[in-house]
Amino acid sequence: MKESRREINSVKSVSKLLRKIIRLQREEALIPPGSSILIAFSGGIDSVVLTHALLQLKSFLKLKSIAVAHFNHMLRKNSLQDEEFAKDFAVKNGIEIFIGREKVGEIAKKSGRNVEETARDLRYSFLRSLKSEKGYDLIATGHHLSDLVETVLLWLIRGAGFEGLLGFEPKEGDVVRPLYRVTRQEIENYAKAYKLQWIEDPTNRDLRFYRNRLRHEVIPILRELNPSVEETFLRMREILKEENDLLHRISSDLLKQLKVGDCLKARDLGKEHTALQRRILMEFSRVKSFSKIEQMRRLLYKGGQIKLGDGLKVVRKGEYLCLKKVE
Repeated sequence: MKESRREINSVKSVSKLLRKIIRLQREEALIPPGSSILIAFSGGIDSVVLTHALLQLKSFLKLKSIAVAHFNHMLRKNSLQDEEFAKDFAVKNGIEIFIGREKVGEIAKKSGRNVEETARDLRYSFLRSLKSEKGYDLIATGHHLSDLVETVLLWLIRGAGFEGLLGFEPKEGDVVRPLYRVTRQEIENYAKAYKLQWIEDPTNRDLRFYRNRLRHEVIPILRELNPSVEETFLRMREILKEENDLLHRISSDLLKQLKVGDCLKARDLGKEHTALQRRILMEFSRVKSFSKIEQMRRLLYKGGQIKLGDGLKVVRKGEYLCLKKVE
């Protein structure tokens, strides 16, 4: 009896994850028929489950081909073991694999940038180079709903407007995220049901990183208060996205009316709602800093100038607020 219950639960776990991918595909047209997909494959549970699920759905999604790309950041002692795992996985599943390697730590140190940002840029550079060279249509990543919740919470802690609270999209340019509506628990259930193997990255439990503290300490408490916290975040995001789209449309139309070359009609903008002022100034100047935007807003009512960085400044003179190069 217990065994049969386990089997039923396994089938439910598998079908739920696949149904969520299918529903997302039907609603968002994420992957056009006949596409060749290049999967960013770390060897972690997310990329393993993503690859396995897309192979299961290859006929349904009418995919032309599936391949995986593993980027070795050469940051950990066992990074070559991760690389071998990726190769073995590809062989067992009969798919092509591409390997890239960079000494991310050394490159980050030389450039003065943080390791995480450097790793991401190098990884996507590798993926896009492969996509172009080999003729793939899309890059698929294992980002899922629990990742989205962590991302939104991180932006909330740091202080963010609408854009930060929206997190990431199921499709951005040539990158698709088929697991977008799938929770981490559903991914783990799927992997166990199929007895899949994956690599555990020890840094994922390092509580020095904010994201890990959110994942292991904060979100479990939120889940105690609301067991469906991920789905709640998703609904909130969808509402915010629709309202953000509307505000963007209104502010873009108003910007066209107020813009004169590299200047804005300051007095006319000063009569608009504060929310529209901020959005128009942000779109006009390409500045995202809240404090800079607020300084610019004050210039709508008085003379003066502010340095924006990157060799630019904004100057209020007469009826206009203008962007100029710093001399």
